[in-house]
Amino acid sequence: MNALNVYPVPDGDTGTNMVHTMRSALAYARNAEPTVAAVAAAAAQGALMGARGNSGVILSQIIRGLKDALAGTDVITGPDICIAYASAREHAYKAVTQPAPGTMLSALADMADSVGHGIEDPAEVLRTAVHAGVAAVARTQDDNPMNRAAGVVDAGARGLWLLLEGALAKLEGRSAGPGELEAAGRLREVNSTSPRAHEKPIDVASWKGAYDVQFLVPFPSRPPEAVKEKMLEFGADCVLVVGDETALKVHVHTLQPDKIIAIGMSVGRITDVVVEDLEAMAAEHERTTGIVVPTLRAAIGVVAVVPGDGFVTVARSLGATALRGGATMNPSTQELLDAIQATNADHVLVLPNDKNVIPAARQAATLADRTVTVVETRTVPQGMCALVAFDATHPVPDVIAAVERAARDAHAIEVTHAIRDSTVDGQKVHTGEAIALLDGKLVAHGTDEAEVLAEAAGKLTDPALLTLYVGSAVGPERADRARDALRRACAGAEVEVVDGGQPHYPFLVAAE
Repeated sequence: MNALNVYPVPDGDTGTNMVHTMRSALAYARNAEPTVAAVAAAAAQGALMGARGNSGVILSQIIRGLKDALAGTDVITGPDICIAYASAREHAYKAVTQPAPGTMLSALADMADSVGHGIEDPAEVLRTAVHAGVAAVARTQDDNPMNRAAGVVDAGARGLWLLLEGALAKLEGRSAGPGELEAAGRLREVNSTSPRAHEKPIDVASWKGAYDVQFLVPFPSRPPEAVKEKMLEFGADCVLVVGDETALKVHVHTLQPDKIIAIGMSVGRITDVVVEDLEAMAAEHERTTGIVVPTLRAAIGVVAVVPGDGFVTVARSLGATALRGGATMNPSTQELLDAIQATNADHVLVLPNDKNVIPAARQAATLADRTVTVVETRTVPQGMCALVAFDATHPVPDVIAAVERAARDAHAIEVTHAIRDSTVDGQKVHTGEAIALLDGKLVAHGTDEAEVLAEAAGKLTDPALLTLYVGSAVGPERADRARDALRRACAGAEVEVVDGGQPHYPFLVAAE
């Protein structure tokens, strides 16, 4: 495959990139639960984390299509594989800014079009796609000007076909080594005697003075579509941003690498950063090791478990690695451990911000490869007060003391609605009533949530600042009533309103 790579190696040999992507996918899959859905999901995550170059990123999205199709399934059927092809096509095309003919994408599209939804045997679906792929890969030589000039098929398309042919060979109980494939003549090879084989490939403007930029963003604060849209302002002919809430993979050709990196840092802490000079790579016509730009190692970092997009933004602005979680969505030990690793700090503070997250945080601390201090914050407002006190420029012992002191001195009001009749802390509560918890204890309830909030706030002792975090389902009118209620209840306090975006709790208040 590397020999077919007619591009002047702008971001690594295609075969090498796809091999690394598949190795990562397999490593994750082999550590997953032995179920269809779990293995597929793990493979997709591994492919994303290990993706290299355009071909690797696109391949990761193809495997993501398999994950989507097999979610919740125990036995793989023919229709499942058909759905996987359709989903893979959708994800792969979304990843590329300007899909071109004669590429890995067009070959995938041809193979996806070839499979019908009435085939029950998974092997027969795969066989149909592989058969269609022979002609699809061959067409990439004629449909892509650079391939046509060099007299070769597209390397990425061929790599995809090889993977599918290998899978089919496994199902059919036969060998699928490169020698057998070449002997069968199933794909066109580089034709060194072709008069076009030594033609100079057409120029690609984005390579002139441009850089190849790649990095990962664990737990990004914005979706890939939003990040991609911003990067398009600075990208050249290649802007790939793929992933989900757990991680983004970015691959961009640009004249302004600093802008791309800055955009990445605006949505989270970036890792595995590689910046390469495309012109130098083209001149050498071989893979270079690149300039690795490591994220600066910090003496101390902090992980904050937060329940909404607004909280993610606030946490990141205060220097934290934000991990989505909280009531009804407690993060796992592995998720907490991954967030700890993502801080790239020697000592990490963890703010669980929920009593049910504390045990997993303690477990993650014992598994981490660095020193971890779990500050046992039990509410999100308490955690946000603690986070305000976090200042990584100070000595580590001083930072820990300041954060722990802020957590200890903070007070939290949580307003939600009762889902059943109950007696809590000696008070009878009816279904649907607004209830207010002050530092975890029920102190007020009633039919008017603003009045309930005011009653709870009235029990605070001379607060100086009240930060009102508004939930995802709260409109402007409700937010204004809550703000005014707090001002009446605590006349001497400053009241700030922040969009928290949290579910379940319309209002959370941090009192300092």
